[in-house]
Parts: sequence; structure tokens; C-alpha cells
Amino acid sequence: MASFMLDHLSSVGYYTLPSIFAVSVLIFLYKLYLVRSQSLELKRHGLVNAYCLPNRGHRADQIKAMPPVHPILGHLLFCYKVMSKLPKDVHPHYLPDQIRRAIPELGPIYYLDTWPFTTPMLVVASPDALHQITQAHVLPKFPAIRSFLHPLANGPEIVSMDGQQWKTWRNIFNPGFSVSHLMTLVPDIVQETTTFCQILNEYAKEQTLFTMKSLTDNLAMDVIGKIVL
Repeated sequence: MASFMLDHLSSVGYYTLPSIFAVSVLIFLYKLYLVRSQSLELKRHGLVNAYCLPNRGHRADQIKAMPPVHPILGHLLFCYKVMSKLPKDVHPHYLPDQIRRAIPELGPIYYLDTWPFTTPMLVVASPDALHQITQAHVLPKFPAIRSFLHPLANGPEIVSMDGQQWKTWRNIFNPGFSVSHLMTLVPDIVQETTTFCQILNEYAKEQTLFTMKSLTDNLAMDVIGKIVL
């Protein structure tokens, strides 16, 4: 009886795993179709508005709404070509600006589809548009912020809050960001920054290669620790 049950479970597992894999592939292909179709539709409609004009001397009909889009790969292929010309350890945040440099007729607001690595996004490099998005209008935060911070905060935190909840907690924190309070912190910040500069001078004298990230991380933690404690 026990051997029969084991054989039965094995046979079920044998057929179940391929089925799960097949369903997963179908779901992935369906999502891929939806995302890429949306990108192609956005390209067809274009993106020309007051924030795109004037743009580097180009007419409205010359401004592109996005980089060259592949019907299957989206912008992944173009992003790969751009990133391949940069150092291998370059930060991904360089990508949006490098794309604009590679395409002079690209506007300060453009679409970027790198799914499934990230959700499709609207890249904004216009100060006026950024003011509208972040200050003039109260827009919901990007959902990925909340999912990223949840393992660290395990609950509501001000970075991902929206609406009235954010306003309430922001008013509570406002005294800590007042100019009068920040000025009292300047001596401590200057002290830690002076130590940081001394370390840089030592490396410069030795003419040795070093990583700035570890030093700047330490500087940030020293300043935060001095202010908080």
C-alpha cells in the first residue's frame, strides 16, 4: 500500500511539474505581449507636450517618445548597446542620461520599457514636469518602493506613505528639518567631512587606487550617527 502511494505521488509529480512550467511560460508570454503591445502603442501615439518643446532645436514632429523599440525585447537591446560602451561596474542610474546622449532628438520625457527586469517607466528630465509630479500634484508613490522597504521596516513608513497619512507624519517630522535646527548640526557635519577630506588627501599622497563607495558610506553613517545619537 505504501509503495503504491509513493508510486502514485511520483507519477503525479512527474506530470505536475511540466504542467506548472508550461503554465508559467504561458503567463510570462501573455504578460510580455501586453507590455510590448503597450510600448508599441505608445510609440505610435508619440509623446509631445509643453515640456518637450523646444528641445535642442528640434521641431515637434522630430521629437521621439522613446528609444528604438523591439517588438519582443522592448528597449532591452538598445539599453544593452548603450551600457556596453560604459565600464562594466557602472551604476544603472547612468542609463537614462546615456540614452538621451545617444539620441539627441529624444525629448526630456520619454518612455522606457525594460520589462521583465523593471516595470515600464516614464523617464522625466524636465524640471517643470518634475515640479508637477512631485509638488504641484499629489501622486501615489511607486508600488515597488513599498515592496522594497517592507522587509526592512515591516510596516508603514513615511517614504512609501501616500495622501493624508503622509501629510500627518511629515508634519510630525518637520521640526527636525527646520533651518534653525539644521544650522545647529553644521559643526558636527563639518567635523566628519573634514575627517573624510583628510582620508582622501592620504590616498592622494599615496597615489593608490581605492573605492569611493566605502568611504562615502562611512561618511554617511558617521554623520547620521553623530546627528541621531
